[in-house]
Parts: sequence; structure tokens; C-alpha cells
Amino acid sequence: MKPRRIVVGISGGVTSAWCGGWALRTYPREEVIFLWHDTKAEHPDTYRVIRELSAALAHPITERSDGRSPLELFADEGFLGNNQNAMCSRILKREIGERFLEGLVAEGFEVEQVIGFSASEPRRVAGAVGRAAAGGYVARFPVIEHGISKQECADWCLSIGVAPSAMYCWAEHANCVGCVKGGRAYWLAVAEHEPAIFERYARAEEEYGHSIIRGGDREHVTLRELVARGLKRKVGQREKIEIGACGCGD
Repeated sequence: MKPRRIVVGISGGVTSAWCGGWALRTYPREEVIFLWHDTKAEHPDTYRVIRELSAALAHPITERSDGRSPLELFADEGFLGNNQNAMCSRILKREIGERFLEGLVAEGFEVEQVIGFSASEPRRVAGAVGRAAAGGYVARFPVIEHGISKQECADWCLSIGVAPSAMYCWAEHANCVGCVKGGRAYWLAVAEHEPAIFERYARAEEEYGHSIIRGGDREHVTLRELVARGLKRKVGQREKIEIGACGCGD
């Protein structure tokens, strides 16, 4: 029988944290790897979550990072990522993780990749399954398998003494701040809560000559135009969660 490795992608979000706990309850501890990719643009409180999760579960974090931030990557590539081409996610996270997993396969391990996607992300799930099959490993989605809600993941984090990232006070995900995959409501929230980061990306649009928010037959709008216009209707969060006492005053 081949030796086995269970690689849990830890992002700093509540679903990936829950998956880390699930993996340690389900598999021998020595088989489990917590894999983290630092985009150098994470919310400061997300770094706290990573440290506290590792301490609470008494399990180390294995980091594999490119070393560049998204804006540094865009400068190197001569192209500003947008919501139709988020190459930063692919280069700074996904491809690094795939190389790590395929390296374990090459060493002779049976590899399972554990991902914290929810049932609301079917396209991402399908993509991960296909990449896993091509790479010789298996992708698992325990949040979906066990019917766990995002709120239940947040509550579990609180139960082990790890408060979810304060980024959840205003964003749906604990991604890097200034995620080019975000839509109009997200970027208005960045403008309100992280104005310095918003300004860096607004200047980048001017430098590269195209907007971050693009797609379909809708009018392309720059970040500065977006703020000037605001939103004509309230846009809710599909998976908004309550995160307990945090910097947003809950």
C-alpha cells in the first residue's frame, strides 16, 4: 500500500479552517499537511487566523509562495488582471499548489487534496476535480460532502478560540484585499474600508489603460467611475456570516 498524504489548502477563511480540523479528525495526523500560499496582499487579520489555527490544532503550516504580490505580478506580466482574467490567483496560488501535489505523487504518495469549496461554487469544484485527475491525485470537498454551512464553519472556528478574519465584516471571502475577481459591490466596499489599497488599484487602471471590472455585455466601468456613481440597488452577500466579537463591532 502506498503511503498517503492529505493536503488541506488553508486560505485563512472559515471553510478551509474547518477542513483542516476535519482532516485531523479523519486521518492520522502525520499524513495531514496544511498548505498555505501567501499572496503578500492578505488582510492583516488573516495572518493572525493562520497563526492561531496552527496553534489551536497543534499542526504546522507548510508555506509555498511565489513571493510577489498581485500588483508586482501584473507589473512583471505587463497586464492588469481583471474579473475575466485573474491570473494572479492561478499563478500565485493554484499552480504552486498543483506543483506541490504533483511532487508528492512523483515521490510515490497517494495524495488527496482537501478543498473548502461550498456547494455554491460548482464551477470551481468541477475545475478542481479535472485538475486533480490530470495530476494523479484526488480532490475532496468535505464542506459539501457533509452539508456544512459557512456559518457552521465560522461557529467551529469560534469554538476552538480562533475568531474569523475581520475581513468578513465587509467581504464575503477572506481573499487578498483588492481581489480583481470582485464585482462592483466588493470594490465599493474596498473603497470604504481599505481606501489606500483601492487607490493603488485605481492608479493601476490608469497606468494599464483598462478596467478591472469587465464582463458580458455590461458597460466596463473604472474604479473611480464606480465610486462616483455608487450602486443603484443594494447588493447582498450570498454567504454572509456572523463572526462574533471582532473589529467591526459585532
